[in-house]
Amino acid sequence: MAEIAVPESGGGGGDSLARRERAQLRGLRTLLRNKAAVFGILVLLLFAVLAAAAPLLTSYDPTEQSLSDAFLKPSGAHLLGTDNLGRDILARIMYGGRYTLMIGVLAVSLATAIGVPLGLISGYLGGWVDMVIQRIADIMLAFNPFLLALLLVAVIGVGLKSVIIAAGFGVVPQFIRLARGQALSLREEVYVQAADAFGSKRMTTLRRHILRNSLTPIVVFATLNIGLTVLVAAGLGFLGLGVQSPTPEWGTMLGEAREYIFYASYTSTFPGLAIFLVVLGFNLAGDGLRDVLDPSLRA
Repeated sequence: MAEIAVPESGGGGGDSLARRERAQLRGLRTLLRNKAAVFGILVLLLFAVLAAAAPLLTSYDPTEQSLSDAFLKPSGAHLLGTDNLGRDILARIMYGGRYTLMIGVLAVSLATAIGVPLGLISGYLGGWVDMVIQRIADIMLAFNPFLLALLLVAVIGVGLKSVIIAAGFGVVPQFIRLARGQALSLREEVYVQAADAFGSKRMTTLRRHILRNSLTPIVVFATLNIGLTVLVAAGLGFLGLGVQSPTPEWGTMLGEAREYIFYASYTSTFPGLAIFLVVLGFNLAGDGLRDVLDPSLRA
């Protein structure tokens, strides 16, 4: 479809650029005024730096066992103590952040790549396509995301790839419903109806008009759901169905430490605290991002 362009005056390009820059500055100021969002972003940055720079920040191998050093309490040599196999807990948390953050981001990316196109197609096309996709979503929504992940792990087995797939599919129906709601609303807009009237192909209209105008709630929802997928992955690891030891994934660390919770509580406290802070960070960052991207909330 040929888009209708409004001719600009001589300085129109510069004015448009200046408006975008002012909008970006307003969005940044809005984000910085949200102290909770700033705190969440700082927490995520802290864990990202610890995970990326783990080899530089600790000399301990996260998988090396030393039974003579088992259950050492937090001290100068081991800031967070050691576990039942003498492994440094701080080193395992830093290295484990790589797996936990990767699982959260990749799982949500998978859910977005599957759920958003299905939801947009469902809402825009309607008819039998909408009915089939929504019945599939209804079946998936009958399961809690964690229960759905458990079912998938039982089918495809345990391991890192299985956890990413299971955690991602656990939130696919939520993305389908969100995208469908956006498509149902946007297809009634004048510019979408005009595109259809001018003979634009459906997939072109879907990509150029509906997807573009749905990105704000999708990005915010994806950010919020990274925390949920981290919890799902940690729950699988806690049950022994996630990332397998000796890989230092936080949920797996919690599962290994539960037998010693009364004897050496720090072995479970610190991995649990790391999971809590990361999930909190994503939730706060998602709320701040929503304030920045949603014009009505920004106003």
